[in-house]
Amino acid sequence: MSMSASKSRLARAARWSFFCGWRRSCAAIISTAWRAITSARVPIVRMLDAGSDFSCDICINNLLAVANTKLLKDYAQIDGRLLQLASIVKHWAKLRGVNETYRGTLSSYAYVLMCISFLQLREPKILPCLQAMEPTYTMVVDDTECAYFDEVHQLRDFGAENKETIAELLWAFFHYWAFQHDYRKDVISIRMGKIISKKEKNWTTRIGNDRHLICIEDPFETGHDLGRIVDRQTIRIIREEFERAAAMLQHDDDPCVTLFEPYNYEN
Repeated sequence: MSMSASKSRLARAARWSFFCGWRRSCAAIISTAWRAITSARVPIVRMLDAGSDFSCDICINNLLAVANTKLLKDYAQIDGRLLQLASIVKHWAKLRGVNETYRGTLSSYAYVLMCISFLQLREPKILPCLQAMEPTYTMVVDDTECAYFDEVHQLRDFGAENKETIAELLWAFFHYWAFQHDYRKDVISIRMGKIISKKEKNWTTRIGNDRHLICIEDPFETGHDLGRIVDRQTIRIIREEFERAAAMLQHDDDPCVTLFEPYNYEN
């Protein structure tokens, strides 16, 4: 075979490989449902892969999200029970239809903050308050300073005195939000590592579309209430779901089946 013929065959093979790759990329795009959510506080594109049912949200140039994500990651490295608890709660919230901000329920980020706060409040404590310690990490985004202690390798045994299992913590989490949290007065704050008052935040009344019926302080944008989008109808639904989950875990012989039963919107 001549050199020119060999080069011609290689060129055809390269074009065919490119074409096949292009077709696979197109098929992947077609099988992925997406929509722009421009009404969100931070506009995002939400994507869902039809094959795996895996979903993700994409946003651009949101530097505060970088600091928030690092903070959550650092908390998760202190005690493995946080990752377990947050994963179960987020899975439950998605299946029960209370993890959709555009419908007036809570974001995944809000549920993770709720889990961190819950573990900060356990006795003995499972998680510390990283923002109350001497900062070793600082990032300034616009006029917002994101600072906290991030040398978490020094805190790996922080919660060792607390022997609660993930099953015990999961029930206690739902029981707290169903029956113990004072929705009229309280704000959870992982920044402070404790419950603070709505009066302190001036979150006692509705201002515009911010209703403050369930108050979850953002750790860096401290004037931002993650629960502000919850209205009187959806707060009732969320609290009923907390009560249902607590009851299932306490009384059902096999709570995993009923706890994660997908919510039927037709009923």
